[in-house]
Amino acid sequence: MINILLNIECKGLIIYRIIGFIFLISSTLFANGMQDWDHSIQKTKKVTFKVETFADGFDVPWGMAFLPDGNMLVSDRNGDLWKVKKGGNSKTQIQGIPKVNSENQGGLLDIEIHPRFNENNLIYLSFSDFLVNQKNKTYTTIICGVLNNNNLTQQKTIYKAPDSLYALEKHHYGTRIIFSNDGYLFFAIGDRGRREKAQLLNYPNGKIHRLHDDGSVPQDNPFVNDEMALPSIWSYGHRNPQGLVIHPQTGEIWESEHGPMGGDELNVIFPGNNYGWPVITYGKNYNGTIISHLTHKDGMEQPVLHWTPSIAVCGITFYTGKVFKEWENNLFATSLKYERLHRLEI
Repeated sequence: MINILLNIECKGLIIYRIIGFIFLISSTLFANGMQDWDHSIQKTKKVTFKVETFADGFDVPWGMAFLPDGNMLVSDRNGDLWKVKKGGNSKTQIQGIPKVNSENQGGLLDIEIHPRFNENNLIYLSFSDFLVNQKNKTYTTIICGVLNNNNLTQQKTIYKAPDSLYALEKHHYGTRIIFSNDGYLFFAIGDRGRREKAQLLNYPNGKIHRLHDDGSVPQDNPFVNDEMALPSIWSYGHRNPQGLVIHPQTGEIWESEHGPMGGDELNVIFPGNNYGWPVITYGKNYNGTIISHLTHKDGMEQPVLHWTPSIAVCGITFYTGKVFKEWENNLFATSLKYERLHRLEI
């Protein structure tokens, strides 16, 4: 289900998304898979609003991107991609989407449109890919393709890991994608359940990567001249990134990240920096045992904030709309675990 959030005082609206349990990605869009939303008028310290249903009929909607004409693309983890009309009264399934492995945390995950979509009609998809001869082994793949009417054509692989890295684990894909203000493609890959690899620069696990829009490596990436490192790496030491967003004023990349039992993080991402996992963490194993006795270490970044206990933080966005002026440039973060939306004044 996709709901809209209406500003009662100015009679405007903001579409927002809280996906599955609860998930947020766009500065103006949330989708809601819950059935118990209170559609009455809600009052907060700064604004008054109510929630109304915008569109429904999804399985586990996960990623969203607005098209220039006001329609939006919605990825469903079961492998479907939908175009929802801006009025919310109808949706059309996009054909030609690659097959995905949708077990556990996998599936068709994020979606982003090219910054020059008006010129090239390119969209980018991230998903849990599988090996042809070993369909139970998966890894993150990024593709792009031309959205031609309601078909994805001229598909091109932007990122694909070596077959040797495909694994039986079906979690910690990460797989958020975003374009920076200067047109670079950033995407996140979780540690895939192999935490030690987040610190190894010759593995893509537990990293945020930076590429040109055609999949080539920028020559100013921080490890491009390190023969022992993957040249696509922008930052490392991540467990399972769930959100990427560009700060509307600084252009910085902000990231939300699942910790283990405790230690969910909000980070500002800088090139070449080590964000610590699993050497430092504010969390524990799910059985209560210690992962690390350290929460700080020289050369490793501290989060802007951490949630302990964990909230299972997911998508994040900065509000830049005109309807809720009181929320201007506030950061919104979603909680899968508690089915809540958090507003942060940065």
